[in-house]
This record gives sequence, C-alpha cells and structure tokens, in this order.
Amino acid sequence: MEYSEKAIYQLQETEMKKCAIYTRVSTSMQAEKDYNSCEAQRDKILSYIKSQEDLEVYKEYSDAGYSGGSIERPALSELLRDISRGLIQSVLTYKIDRFTRSSKDFYSLIEFLEKYNVAFVSVTERFDTSSPAGRLLRNIMLTFAQFEREMIVERTKDKMLQRAEKGLWNGGGIPLGYKLEGGKLLVNKEKANQIKEIFETFVLTESIARTLDFAKAENIKTGRKNLPMSMSTLWNILRNPRYIGYMKYSGKLYKTDNEPIISEELFEQAKSLRNKKVIKQRLYKEYPLARLIACSECGSNMTPSFSNKPTRRYYYYKCYKVVREANACGLKAVNAEKIEAFLIDNLSRLAQDKQYIETLAFKIAHETGARKGFELRGVCPQELSTRVSEVLINFKNKIKKSTQVEKCLLFKKTISRINFSKESLEVIVSLIDTSSPLSEGRNDFGVGVVGAKKREGAVNPDAPACITGSLLNLG
Repeated sequence: MEYSEKAIYQLQETEMKKCAIYTRVSTSMQAEKDYNSCEAQRDKILSYIKSQEDLEVYKEYSDAGYSGGSIERPALSELLRDISRGLIQSVLTYKIDRFTRSSKDFYSLIEFLEKYNVAFVSVTERFDTSSPAGRLLRNIMLTFAQFEREMIVERTKDKMLQRAEKGLWNGGGIPLGYKLEGGKLLVNKEKANQIKEIFETFVLTESIARTLDFAKAENIKTGRKNLPMSMSTLWNILRNPRYIGYMKYSGKLYKTDNEPIISEELFEQAKSLRNKKVIKQRLYKEYPLARLIACSECGSNMTPSFSNKPTRRYYYYKCYKVVREANACGLKAVNAEKIEAFLIDNLSRLAQDKQYIETLAFKIAHETGARKGFELRGVCPQELSTRVSEVLINFKNKIKKSTQVEKCLLFKKTISRINFSKESLEVIVSLIDTSSPLSEGRNDFGVGVVGAKKREGAVNPDAPACITGSLLNLG
C-alpha cells in the first residue's frame, strides 16, 4: 500500500514525543541576566523544540530560587513523578548544570530516565540521549560514574580504617556514657555511672531481664530521643568494647583514644555470661576472696560470713568445717577487711620489687622440674619474670580505683588460690595473658601458678612483702 505525502505527514503527527521543559535558577544568581533566568532558559528551549519535528511540550517545570547542589526541589520532584507515570518521553534543559550541579546526582538522574526510556537533551551543549552518539556518551558517563562510586567507597574505607588504627572516632551513634566534643568522645560522668551500674547489675544478677528491669526502674534513657532502655539496646551496651577503650571495625579490635568507663575485668565477666552457659556462682561484692581462700589446717574452703554490731556489719571468712561443727577446726575465721587490705598492700609492693621477682622466676625455672604435674614448656626465667611483673603491675594499677564489683573480679583474675593458717598466708597467683582484654585468656606457661607465703598479721607498711625463705610453688 502506498501513502500520499499528506497521509505520511498525518502519520508522523501521531508519533510526536511529549517533552518536559525544565528550568532552574539559584538564589545566588541574577534572575534578569541573559540566559540565566528561567524565562530566558525557557525561550531558548522552545526555539529548539520548534526546530524539531517530533517534539511537543507537555509541561514546563521551573525551580526558581533552588540550588543545583541538591535534588530536593519541588518542580524536579514533580517532573520525576510524571516520568514514572509514563507521561513524558523527553526532558529538555538549557544546560546540564540547570538539571543538577552534582555529578553524582546527574548520573543517578540519567539512570532514572533510562529506567523509563526517557531521553535527556541539553539544548546548548548538544547532549541528546535519543541519538546513538548521545547514548554512547551516556553509557561512557555511567561507566565512569560507577567507577567513581567504587573509588569513593574504597577511599572512604581506607580513611575509616586509618582512623580506626589511630583510635579516632569514626562516627555513628554516640554510646551512652559519652558525649561528642571537637570530634572526640569524652566521658559524660552522670551517664558513665549508669553504664557502670548496668554492667555490675548484670554481673551480680546474671540475668538480662533483671538488668533491664533495673535500667527501667532507674529511668535510664538512651539515644538522641531519650527513649526508655530496650532489650536490644541493653545487649548492644553489654557487647560494646568502647567502654573499655576499644572499638570494633571491619571485624577487628583497635585501641581507642577515649577514656574507658569500666574495667576490663568487669567487661570480661559480662562477656563470659553472655557467650556461654556457665555454672552460676553468685558474685558476692562484699567478699572479693570468696571461693579463693581455703583453710590450710583442715583443707576446707572458707565461706563468707558476717556479724551485726550496733554501729555496723563486720565481714569474715570462716572455715566451712567450723560452720558445720563449732570445734571441728582450730582456725575459726579471719577478718575479711584486714586480709583483703593485707593482700592489696603486699601484692602492690611486690609488683615494684624487681629483684625479688627475678629471684622468684629463677627459682621457679630451676626447681619446678621436680614438681609433679607441672609443665614449664621451655620458658626462660626472664620471660617468666616479665609475665609475673605484668600480672602484679596490672593488679596494682587497677585495684585502687576499682568499684567493689570490679575489685572482686580483679582478685579472681589475679589469684588462683589462698591458703590461710594462723602462721602463714600462701597466695597462688595466676600467670595469665593480660595483654588483650578481649581475647580468650591463655597461659603460655602451662597450668602453673606462682605462690609465696606471706606474713600473718595486720597490714604494716614497713614490713617486707614476703618473709625470708618463702616457699615458692606451682599449682
């Protein structure tokens, strides 16, 4: 069938493309300047449309007084909605920078137009995605856009990793107990006390539900909106290494520059309760030596006890045989406060006695071969001396500023066993690795622990840390 010229013209008229005119001028530009005002842009675009045979104006969209640095513009939003409804086949602008000044946003907008098969034309820059050359240029631009996005992601990751390695704040939600000032996390004293109470309550009760009840009863609020404590928020607090001066980034831990709020021992205890099923052993915060101290005379454990006086309560460690039968053992009880003070004083002073520690390590290294069941694994006296110093110095540095709960945990971490008698006090110190507070505890020296007999009696600052001829043994 052959068509006449008139029929062909009418057929072409039915294939006209509906186009949108988009104009924009920012507040910083002079609206009356030639080809910068929305009216001048529209006139230029209309002249281009008249030169084309297949375009007709559907609607004009104008953002007068909006910056091109953002796509949050009312007329542009309306344009994008009409495109998604299939009402427009082509978008015309005076220049690309009238559409957006951001290359990132431009690539996103081009991808959006491509999704709905809509052409984009910049009438003064000869950029037309409806032509093969324009589509080629568009594909090249989108390829470079993807490359740029990936490079930005890589640079951002590298920068954040470098900041993490330096212990710097990497952004995100500010943890409860801290405040952000000058790009650094500083301790918020009031909120920090709440964090300590949360951890101590969890360790003492061994119950996440009871800890949540405590937080709600104390009206502890979280987040920018000061919302009540939730179960998920509580779990996040108990898992956050930030509270002991560490941060987790990309699956690794890094030391931070912020001040810790709680001790490593308290965090470790909470972690052990979270991560595995444990035999519940109540933590008595009034008795730091509970389950550590034993009676040397009969071999029984010494159990916590107390007596009430008119003015205060006194705490003791009592031989368990005496608890069951009054005269079953000659050692009845020891004052809890005195023995705890004695241990703190003497272990702290022993930590500073380098010569004694070196002698101790040398004697252990050369005498433990005859000790039954002990494996030294080829550790030299110098390495052993270094480890003993680490353990005792760690104890000395932390014990004075610890809360009562933290003090209990520090005693249990440092001391494996205490054998008490009327004549002597034998303390067996655990040789554990304290270099990483979040790693699993390990003992490169086998199962051995170090012990020394101490003098009995009240704390005397002038007394030596250990008596001459102390028995050094390994458990």
